[in-house]
Amino acid sequence: MTSCSVAGPNPTHPDSGAEAAQLRLLEGDGAAEPLRLALATLGRELTGWSLVQVHHRPGAGATGIYQVQTEAEHGSAAAEFLCISTATVPTDTPATVQLSSPDGGPTLTVWQHPNDPLLPGLSWACDAAAVGTALFAGALPVLATVSYRPLRRAVLTADIAGERRYLKVLRSGQGAHLAERHRLLINAGIPAPSLIEVPAQDVLAMLPAAGTPLAELLMSDGARSLQPRTLVNLLRSLPTAALHLPDRPAWSVRVKDYARGAIAVLPSEEPRILALAATVHRLVTEVDAGPRVPAHGDFYEANLLVTGDTISGLLDVDALGPGHLVDDLACFIGHLAVLPAVDRRYSHIPEALQRFLAAFDQEVQPAALRGRAAGVALTLVAGAKHRATAQDPISWKSDALQRLAIAESLADQALALRH
Repeated sequence: MTSCSVAGPNPTHPDSGAEAAQLRLLEGDGAAEPLRLALATLGRELTGWSLVQVHHRPGAGATGIYQVQTEAEHGSAAAEFLCISTATVPTDTPATVQLSSPDGGPTLTVWQHPNDPLLPGLSWACDAAAVGTALFAGALPVLATVSYRPLRRAVLTADIAGERRYLKVLRSGQGAHLAERHRLLINAGIPAPSLIEVPAQDVLAMLPAAGTPLAELLMSDGARSLQPRTLVNLLRSLPTAALHLPDRPAWSVRVKDYARGAIAVLPSEEPRILALAATVHRLVTEVDAGPRVPAHGDFYEANLLVTGDTISGLLDVDALGPGHLVDDLACFIGHLAVLPAVDRRYSHIPEALQRFLAAFDQEVQPAALRGRAAGVALTLVAGAKHRATAQDPISWKSDALQRLAIAESLADQALALRH
């Protein structure tokens, strides 16, 4: 897309009310005008549109993904995807349209997928011919998007004749840093996915890791065959060289930021959310977290593959670096605790939760574990809204409320143990 003029403020840290207003814009009929204006720069007319999903980063803006139907000047019709973001994007970014809000709201940036302005390799990763040349000797693979977080990262699969490769698309300059983390882990005997070199900027191609996703085992029987100590041993085996990598704050440390995101989707629960965030912040600040050690940074069931009674795959190692054992274990517990809210088929989770908590209590401060797990669970409240669909636009609220109640329960347990 051609760049347009830019005007209007774009607050870096809007309050929850401003973020709620941004979400209403992206989720409502107000999105039609930015879509129309952006397509007009391409000489196309908007004939129809629908919201696919909204991604919200507390304190850093929100982005809506839309499927649009268009008609060109010569009458041909097409369907494509456009993104509208309230996040700060450099004004000279190519292939974007930037529109100022007449009411003094944030500047809106619009682009046509896959031309994400901060993910330079996404267009390559969405080109079956280019991917096939790099990974399958020229044969055309079937590409599918596993996840797309606009302006942050994307994960795609490339499949052909029973073979699969994963493509992880990162922001400019981040590819080399993630490749370093993979090499550190592999050299230390940690089962991170192996990399394949590709001629694309900040795209990592990976072979699949072996094993069954831990989430599947938790759903089937609470992962009874997996001893909690196995997770602790894996974390204690992370290479000490990770201590020299950049430090990233744990999820619970940023609890006040994520509280804004929760309030934006559940504004009626603002007093509860603020009270919970204050409690978690106090627990994180006052309860000993233990020594600094190498940490995974996003350690939960979706990033673990299991073969027999061992961990055979450790995924999503972007946040590998210095941290605390309690934060990795709390990340696992926070995600584990909310699984029944995500899917009712996780009927074995209450028993599994107690089993993992009992084991982890032997390794870290029990109050710190539950307090930080409460913070992790609170970060997951806003994500419940991602599950909304046009056919079922409401039921996500009960999911979000259940996640909030789970976070409160963990915080209450932490307070009781502390006293």
